[in-house]
Amino acid sequence: MKIIVDLFNQHSANLEDLKRMALSAWISGADCAKLQIFTSKSIWGDDSRKYLEMTYDQVVDFKNYCDNIGIEFAATAFDKERVDWLESLNVKYHKVASVTSKNNTELVEYILSKNKPTIISLGQYDDNVFPFGFDSNIKYMYCVSKYPTLLSDNRVRNMPNFNSSKYNGYSDHTLGIAAAIKSYFLGSELLEKHFTFSNFAQRPGELAHLCSFTPETLRQYTNLVKEFDIMKKE
Repeated sequence: MKIIVDLFNQHSANLEDLKRMALSAWISGADCAKLQIFTSKSIWGDDSRKYLEMTYDQVVDFKNYCDNIGIEFAATAFDKERVDWLESLNVKYHKVASVTSKNNTELVEYILSKNKPTIISLGQYDDNVFPFGFDSNIKYMYCVSKYPTLLSDNRVRNMPNFNSSKYNGYSDHTLGIAAAIKSYFLGSELLEKHFTFSNFAQRPGELAHLCSFTPETLRQYTNLVKEFDIMKKE
């Protein structure tokens, strides 16, 4: 299982904290550290999250940092200009957010035109709807777009068997790590989950802290996955 930690927006615009989070996630066993790059006005219609915007130079600096410590860099871009930023950095793959896959299909098609592996979250679609078809570059993420998602949510309860469905991975917004463990046993090849230094840092505009890995729970999860792998039947 590949583990992707989403560091947006838990760094609260402190770029040194962002780097510390990437380092902590790498030490705790994550495979990839991911950003979200956007303009506040284009997504929320105002400047309420402008403080979380990153410049191209800041993205380059963070990618270089990830390269230096040995964790894979990725980002979710919310417009064509920022997709082009990522292309200039020769990212290994693109990530499409649930809101983009539902509301900005033109941007998704632009990303897919780059002929690069693309992970698409489907949190705003009904189950088993795959809007962009299938080819070797597309991987779909089962997702519930609630921050946080309760374990009692029906869509969590009805998480698909990834071995027999057309979903490739799970984007997790639940409290704790139980749903992430469930996704492992159901055959998910990808897990995406937010990462924070404190679940109690939740505040307006930064709603993913409660449903994030912490360094401790990420290490617990990655250790469990290694142990589960040891016990797998040949």
